[in-house]
Amino acid sequence: MTALALELSPPESKHYRSWSERLQFVARYSQPDEIHVALEKARSGGMAAALAVLDGRTDRALADFQRWRDLETWIVVPNMYAFIRDLTDLGLVGATWSRFLRLPPGGMIATGWSAVRDLRRIARSDFAAGALLLADMERAAARSLRVRRVFLHPQLTEIALAGRVRELFTEFASRVRALGMEAGLVTHNPLVAAEVLGAALAEFAAVVTPCNRKGYKMVPDRTSVEALLRAQPGLFWASETTAGGSVGVAEALDHVRGLGLAGALLDLRMLEAAYREGVALRPA
Repeated sequence: MTALALELSPPESKHYRSWSERLQFVARYSQPDEIHVALEKARSGGMAAALAVLDGRTDRALADFQRWRDLETWIVVPNMYAFIRDLTDLGLVGATWSRFLRLPPGGMIATGWSAVRDLRRIARSDFAAGALLLADMERAAARSLRVRRVFLHPQLTEIALAGRVRELFTEFASRVRALGMEAGLVTHNPLVAAEVLGAALAEFAAVVTPCNRKGYKMVPDRTSVEALLRAQPGLFWASETTAGGSVGVAEALDHVRGLGLAGALLDLRMLEAAYREGVALRPA
């Protein structure tokens, strides 16, 4: 049985097949009401969860949706797209401080306590400590949401994997579990993740990675990645299943189900295509 989850990344962060498609999706899904409608479609179609990068719009849509519907919420922290924009305008200290000031009082206290514990590492610009501080702040900002899983943002994941910064992953997983939630990873390099983390990979409840029949974005190649996925199918969730839109939704999902993976992500374009083409979203 392969479960399905709706991916809610900021629409402007995605790649589109044309400029007109980009304008259409960015304009539409910059509105919380439209995100809310997509969540309702996902739930009514039997999807298991929504995996969201929180950007203000998505937060509001999820909070409103959770008032009257049940759908597991998974979040990706921190929002590196927004942080990099702020970094350009405000610098490192300014971008970090602006995030801290947006937190509710409880979030400020929790984040402040975490920062005190890592003060020496933060003072010497330790990468893992800085990344964890950003993740802690965004997780604290999402306290109003019912969150089951927290995923480390793929940009931080890839940097940490390249630098073999194993402690970032183990400490992230430990902090998430301490709050009663499950930790997850999003990566384009699952083989490197398995190598760097070893047995510690089991500390994560789910790993999201590209998987499709064309080998699109599967590093280093489809054969090697699929061998890893088949060895631990209950751990992995497939992304990029349509290989950049070159494979139909039904065919893409059939491929993932054939591998027996835990689940697959559908972005907003795939969700629309599935409804338009009458593709069954319930696990099969």
